[in-house]
Amino acid sequence: MDAISTRLIIGLGLALGTVAATVSASPVDTKEAPPLRPGYDRCLAQAQGVTLSLNNCIGTEFDFQDRRLNTAYKSLRESLSDAGRRALRDQERAWIADRDKACAPPADGGTAAMLGANECRLNRTALRAAELEAQRIHP
Repeated sequence: MDAISTRLIIGLGLALGTVAATVSASPVDTKEAPPLRPGYDRCLAQAQGVTLSLNNCIGTEFDFQDRRLNTAYKSLRESLSDAGRRALRDQERAWIADRDKACAPPADGGTAAMLGANECRLNRTALRAAELEAQRIHP
């Protein structure tokens, strides 16, 4: 099990039992753990498997990572030529479509599937923010 799956399973604890395996199957592009804030892990632990609390933890961290991604995107965009900006825009549009497709919960999924889908979006957004930040440092 990778570090990404471990984060949510810690938050879910034993409260969801075998359903946790469904959540850990969230697809992510890399085997590396996304750069999430330490407070996220604490929030998951404090949620004690309560779905609303877990979803709130994911939502709070997603909002932070989405702002981080947008800041990195704008900063990188400013450093590029017109052609580079167009290429970055097209790349970002393709990335968003891929993230949304990969993280869509199954139609017959339940609460655990929705939590997994939300964490998938969070993880992919955090990884993309880190990628864009690295490109800005080394364009």
